Amino acid sequence: MTTSDKSIEQDLFKKNERIFSSKTFKYLARIVILYLFSIIFKSFDLSFIEDVHTSIFRSQLFSLLYVGLGLICWEGAIWLSRYVEKGVLKGYISNRLLVLCTAMLLYGLIPAFLFAFLYAMMDIMVFNRYEAWESFSAVSYNMIFGLYIFYVLILTVNGIIYYYKGLKEYQVQTERLKRENIQAQYDALRNQIDPHFFFNSLSVLTNLVYKSADLSADYITQLAKIYRYILDKKFENLVSIQTELDFLDSYLFLISIRHQNSIRFTAEIDEQIKAQGTIPPATLQMLIENAIKHNRFSANDPLLIHVKSEAGYLLVSNQVRKKNVPAISSGIGLDNIRKRYELASGRVIEIHRSDEVFIVKIPIITP
Repeated sequence: MTTSDKSIEQDLFKKNERIFSSKTFKYLARIVILYLFSIIFKSFDLSFIEDVHTSIFRSQLFSLLYVGLGLICWEGAIWLSRYVEKGVLKGYISNRLLVLCTAMLLYGLIPAFLFAFLYAMMDIMVFNRYEAWESFSAVSYNMIFGLYIFYVLILTVNGIIYYYKGLKEYQVQTERLKRENIQAQYDALRNQIDPHFFFNSLSVLTNLVYKSADLSADYITQLAKIYRYILDKKFENLVSIQTELDFLDSYLFLISIRHQNSIRFTAEIDEQIKAQGTIPPATLQMLIENAIKHNRFSANDPLLIHVKSEAGYLLVSNQVRKKNVPAISSGIGLDNIRKRYELASGRVIEIHRSDEVFIVKIPIITP
């Protein structure tokens, strides 16, 4: 098929789509459906069959009345569907559907009795016939129940179709707003990393430039790598564990200079997990920074931080060595990680505390 043929097909599809979605087509379809129902319903009124030769005009008036009233009641069903949807929107889907069907069943009584009355009046005034009135006044099975069943079939199907159409649009809109809200929250959480880490690094560099030019140059190089990572991954919700570990090497270089090799870090992570597993950017860095902030250490007695993979998690553990003057905890670090995990994957981190060790279990997110 050539490009021009595809273009013609697309134009025809759009044209047909506009036709089928137009109000004119919608109302014509309703008229045809109602007219067909009126023909079927005439079989309930035996006078149409017994008086075949003189009932053509009467038959058409019957159908005209049925179609006219049906169109009005159809619009009423749409209005009722909207009202019910707004009134019980916060309930469960099954409850909303039950309320809608119940409302339609009750609403169906109105056109059933109204049509029976109008038809009876028309039959008396135009044809001087009383069969319809006798059926209506006696609330007969044929007239009232038959009309009720036909109208309810139309109204219920139409109401359910409209309801699910509205529900689908609502769900799409809700999901779009939810995603936008999640992304905004995630961006806000991620941006907390930049200033917090940046000012700590500048503080160390200020002191370092007076001691060693070469070491200062190496420090600046590693700091540049870190910020290259932060800038490159700023708009990514997840990164591979291997990428995070590469970033962590540069971070640990800065930490070793800042704390004079009094922090020791080890990792036992399966190579396949490194390549395929993902976590939110800077998660490990924030956990290590948290351990450094809340524990005492020295060059003679370094703080040990260990990361290992186990049963779908990364376990980040460190010794507990409470400082004589506890650091003021803002809770931002762990809370940041917790919320980013919830927003990115719906999973939660686990925290285990004891007098000897502090462990944070962070889920490994697989694509």
